[in-house]
Amino acid sequence: MRVRSVRARRDRVEVAAEDDRGAAIPVEIRPVAPNIVRLHFGAGATRPSRLLVDDAPSATEWKMDETGDGWSIATAALTLEVDRAPFRIRLKDAAGAVRFVDEPNDRDIRGGYHHFPTGHARGLRWLTAGLKPDEALFGLGEHFGALNRRGQAFASWTVDAFGVRSDRAYKNVPLLLSSEGYGVFFDMTGPLYYDLGQASVAAWQATARADHLRAYLIAGDGIAPMMQAYHRLTGAPAVPPDWSFGFWISRWGYRNRDEVMQVARRMREERVPCDVIHIDPYWMRYHEGHHGDLEWDEAAFPDPKGMIAELKALGFRLSLWESPYVPLDSEMRVEGEQKGFLLKSNSTSPSPSGGGQGGGLALVHGFAKPSAAVDFTNPDAVEWFQAKNRRLLEMGVAVIKTDFAEDMPADAVPHDGTPAEQLHNLYPLLYQRAVFDVTKEVHGYGLIWGRSGYAGSQRYPVHWGGDPGCTFEDMAASLRGALSWILSGAAFASFDMGGFFGIPTLTDPPSPELYVRWSQMGLLFSHARAHGHTAPREPWAYGEPALSIFRRYAQLRYRLLPYLYAAARRAPEGVPLARPLVYDHPTDPTTWHIDDEYLLGPDLLVAPMFKPRGSRDVYLPAGRWYDFWTDEHFDGARWITYEAELETLPLFVRAGALLPMGPDLQYANERSWDPLSFEVYLGGDGVTEMELTDDHRRLHFTTTVDREKLRLEGGPLDYAAAVRVHGRGGPPVEGRFGQTIELS
Repeated sequence: MRVRSVRARRDRVEVAAEDDRGAAIPVEIRPVAPNIVRLHFGAGATRPSRLLVDDAPSATEWKMDETGDGWSIATAALTLEVDRAPFRIRLKDAAGAVRFVDEPNDRDIRGGYHHFPTGHARGLRWLTAGLKPDEALFGLGEHFGALNRRGQAFASWTVDAFGVRSDRAYKNVPLLLSSEGYGVFFDMTGPLYYDLGQASVAAWQATARADHLRAYLIAGDGIAPMMQAYHRLTGAPAVPPDWSFGFWISRWGYRNRDEVMQVARRMREERVPCDVIHIDPYWMRYHEGHHGDLEWDEAAFPDPKGMIAELKALGFRLSLWESPYVPLDSEMRVEGEQKGFLLKSNSTSPSPSGGGQGGGLALVHGFAKPSAAVDFTNPDAVEWFQAKNRRLLEMGVAVIKTDFAEDMPADAVPHDGTPAEQLHNLYPLLYQRAVFDVTKEVHGYGLIWGRSGYAGSQRYPVHWGGDPGCTFEDMAASLRGALSWILSGAAFASFDMGGFFGIPTLTDPPSPELYVRWSQMGLLFSHARAHGHTAPREPWAYGEPALSIFRRYAQLRYRLLPYLYAAARRAPEGVPLARPLVYDHPTDPTTWHIDDEYLLGPDLLVAPMFKPRGSRDVYLPAGRWYDFWTDEHFDGARWITYEAELETLPLFVRAGALLPMGPDLQYANERSWDPLSFEVYLGGDGVTEMELTDDHRRLHFTTTVDREKLRLEGGPLDYAAAVRVHGRGGPPVEGRFGQTIELS
């Protein structure tokens, strides 16, 4: 490509370029925020986005200058340089350092290309960017390989991944983040293919099958500011309700009301804290594991309203499974087809009912029975689907598990005319938005439990990581997937504690040791749900010591609810609750490659064990860290070897932390989270401040350390909370809130 002319408009720069055959290529450059610039290659620059929120930034102050080699477009935070011939763009920060540059000369000794320069051919458009020798790449959705994407190659095409071992993905997000301080968000819904330094170590390339390529270049010092910029474009994460941070119990599945109530009563008898019981498809009349009619099977679940009330009396909330797929032999299909609410096929085959409107239905295949699919591009179909959910929610159902949506039929002709290939990745977002919105309408909070996702799905939490096998390898892969999802804009994530399916026998449960290790990790993650195929996932099914260990970590999670929920409430600021180390320590190259440990809130570091017992290497970032269990302290920016028996999860606390702890609870809203108590982990002398918020209050605390004295005050609290001070070399020093504590 080479540039023929450039014209500055009020809010954009229009570049007239041509390819090596002389064909015209329009390029538009539009600065939309001080640290964000939009690039659009090809026709259709005014085409509206399907992914941006209504209040996404669209203009900022900028100026253009002509240079010897081309032009520069500058905002307060970045400069985009455009070279004439060959066409090349270069993103610099305010200090003049190059963050991003496209790469027109990725060649071998023969002059052949490893990656063609940014361009187009045969219905494809691509962006080719240079890779620095030590550059790391992150994001692009929930993928289960190494967190650092460099050296990988895969497609952005949402599918049922059938597990967590391949490059298939339930959730694709076209957001790429670089350790060099730039991000690229591809505002595209169709298929993309990424080669991230696999074909060549000197470049990465993203290829779209479309008539245009639209990308937002983001400059930021670290992951957090780039994530905040992405959220400005696609929307900030919502914060789920406080009780959702309790424990969820599930399996595939409880077959009748008696099974559900037996589990609920046993939970309380065993003193295992729990907030949510989930029922998979068996609550419905028509179900096949992948579709349903959203109507109770009252033979198996008589008086569902009474069951919900009975669960509520025990402190449980009910979650129900659904999918966007409709059984062909159900009344829901008949109604949906007659009203035009189901996706139609581009073929002329007769509909299942023999009638239909203008041809047959587009069918979802690949399961025991084919299904129809709801057309979420039709506002009336959305309201119809929401009405069916509304009836359940008004009955007292607390949350809907929005399963599937990865298999939108390829022959679909949707109501709004979007080509099926362009709707495929977007379909899960439309489905989940419909359910999230009606849940918020009825209950005042937004919440789903979703499997698939795309750009913008962070607005509709929570998402879990699909169907892992019951192995330590799948446990590790599930963690990588969750951390990858979080580095793609999400703030909350979960996975099936214990694994979903047995290997080699599908219905086999996890071993007690795997169940314990996975549960330790899950109970100290964003959201915690045990779920599996057929075999029970209740902790008593795994005997002792599994039950006692599980209870201990569940009780710890509930005592940490004030800390967890306060941290979760920072999600709209771009701070995920659980996150990989690179999020907080982006300038430490060691963290770029760590995907088997994570931070939980501002002050906890979790290093799961992927074996029943033994040792593992743990990397502690800069600063001082305390072993949560023993108070042994370690200086950071180094590796340590940690020995752990089955009952111990390696867990560390940042020096200088103030950990608020609530009372023992059996469910999150059993009573208020008072009395609070506080665990202080000494750093240096001085004054530190901490804010603690929930849905009812905003508390502010000040910790003052002066040599051998400590004082914790603020609040306000109307009681003298217990305070324990760690870090003096012996047992914690005990004292009271608002009083001076002698440390010597």
